[in-house]
Amino acid sequence: MRTMKKRATIKDVAALAGVSFSTVSRALDDHPGISPDTKERVRAACERIGYVRNIAAQGLTGQSIHTLGMIVPDVSNPYFSGMATAIEQRAAEKGYRLLLSNSMRDQEQELKGIDSFLSRKIDGILIAAISPQSQALHKEMLGNLPCVYMGVNHGEDCSYVMADNDAGAYEAVRYLVGLGHRDILFFGGRETSRTRTLRLQGFRRALTEAGLEGRCLPAPSEGGLMRQWSYERALELFQTRPLPDAIFAYSDMTALKIMEAAEECGIRIPEDISLLGYDNISFAALPRIHLTTVSQHKFRMGEIAVERLLGQIRGNQERTVDLLRPELIIRSTCMQKKEAAMP
Repeated sequence: MRTMKKRATIKDVAALAGVSFSTVSRALDDHPGISPDTKERVRAACERIGYVRNIAAQGLTGQSIHTLGMIVPDVSNPYFSGMATAIEQRAAEKGYRLLLSNSMRDQEQELKGIDSFLSRKIDGILIAAISPQSQALHKEMLGNLPCVYMGVNHGEDCSYVMADNDAGAYEAVRYLVGLGHRDILFFGGRETSRTRTLRLQGFRRALTEAGLEGRCLPAPSEGGLMRQWSYERALELFQTRPLPDAIFAYSDMTALKIMEAAEECGIRIPEDISLLGYDNISFAALPRIHLTTVSQHKFRMGEIAVERLLGQIRGNQERTVDLLRPELIIRSTCMQKKEAAMP
């Protein structure tokens, strides 16, 4: 059986020539700051491994092609697809098209996405990195390419737009406590997730202020299907007693799996247990779901990210930081605890 030869990348060229990713890019652009010897080494490395830049991009050095790139961890997640839609709409209003890449929560795939965009000579890139560790590898590849990060997975030396996950979780748990719930369970999220860490931080802060401890379901490590894990753990939870008063789900997708398991086990939401999600995805507002949740204002986040990126493309060298305040969206999956409602 014939196997397809792996496409050479800018990473391969940099390793063979003994230079950085950004040096490879500048050498191929014939940048005056790169020595003739280095340019020759880079070109020789390209020829040796068969690296070819995107033909459509040749001759466009210094010219805008009015194209932005965007990398997300999981385009099948309604949160990221919703954000991508908002970004594409705002980019189109400004005369730019958007190319989307799905990293599939894989570090190597994320780096390949960046490399692919670099070969296309895009004007700028928006990245929802899968982890701070993966983001640390981007800087050398990106060089001076305009870039804005979205979400929490980044260092402090870049421009980013993110929601305050600690504050969002804090407000959500305060709401549950105000309804009279005392035994509140935090459910979901991967153990290595920085987002989970921040939401758990807000969860615990609100409970501590109320003189409560709460519970936290042990989270899975990397690997496996998070949605299936959520469903199976919820089934186990609903077969034990006593049930918690309320569940604070890591995300709306997690909450949907909890609702699915609750229906199968004959657990009524919110009569038997209150449920609160996070992200305010489109499905959460459907009549049969009507999930109380926390909005990160993903559409606004996407619009701001585009504005900040276009600012860099126009020459603004200032690092920008935008921290959005989440909003509690009250619907029908939480109710006053019966004992708390009694006079």
